[in-house]
Amino acid sequence: MKNETKIINPSKSLLACICLLLASISLLSSFNAHAAATLMISPTRIVFDGNVRTKQINLINNGADTGRFKISFVRKDMTPEGGIKKIDENVPGMYSDEMVRFSPRLVTLAPGQSQTVRLMLRKKSGTADGEYRSHLMFQSLPDSTATDVSELASKKSDKLTIQLIPIVGISIPVIVRQGALNADVSLSDFEIKQTNTVKAQSVLSLKINRQGNKSTYGDFRVYFTPKGGEPVVIGQVNGVAVYTTLNSRSFDIKLQTPPGFSLSNGELHVTFLTPGKDEKTGLIAESRLSVP
Repeated sequence: MKNETKIINPSKSLLACICLLLASISLLSSFNAHAAATLMISPTRIVFDGNVRTKQINLINNGADTGRFKISFVRKDMTPEGGIKKIDENVPGMYSDEMVRFSPRLVTLAPGQSQTVRLMLRKKSGTADGEYRSHLMFQSLPDSTATDVSELASKKSDKLTIQLIPIVGISIPVIVRQGALNADVSLSDFEIKQTNTVKAQSVLSLKINRQGNKSTYGDFRVYFTPKGGEPVVIGQVNGVAVYTTLNSRSFDIKLQTPPGFSLSNGELHVTFLTPGKDEKTGLIAESRLSVP
């Protein structure tokens, strides 16, 4: 699928600074980074389709301490900006947690230790065609000794001590596909934005448009071909999804050009590919953009 268009002129944007908000985001990011550094999860996306009835997830504790992890299903949705938010369990929808069972639900892993989580699909008779999705959450639990009330009571002190222990989590989508599903994908609303005038850093902003009863998932590759020259890869992002609850989502691709390379007088070629495939075997959508 090709979409011939001209790129919008680069625009400059002012960054708003709200100290409290940035502090909160920074704190949350540090918590999530800690969780990701402690628990390795593979794969990070589960899809049941065809006659597949079982899957497994491999966990590895790559931290320096023993970790305890609670595993549970949560229901989440994607925002038009690509964020993932938790939704109330009572909100109607097509969820996979109603038909997927898993074990174990609580694991304790010593440093370097691994664990397999097994998932089993049990579809109900008469399940309607469509795509069902819930998210499997892996929550890092605090050390039980850190909240031992008896130990705190034994310490002779007249001072009040409060210890905040964050419980962080990583979630991955678990998707069940029933019946013949399809998705048509196109790319639009291209714009180059300069994010750092000193370092001359830019991003390519675009929209991923999806139609049909199936989500889309792929990798982006951005090539630039200067007039009379050879194409150069200047952007690459893997694992980008648009779920069935959205018809489109915004996405930014950071552009990395070689030193002295001018992003002008040429052509951008944006490709959205099936993971692990190339433009010949797994092209989902593409666009060619003229850069003045």
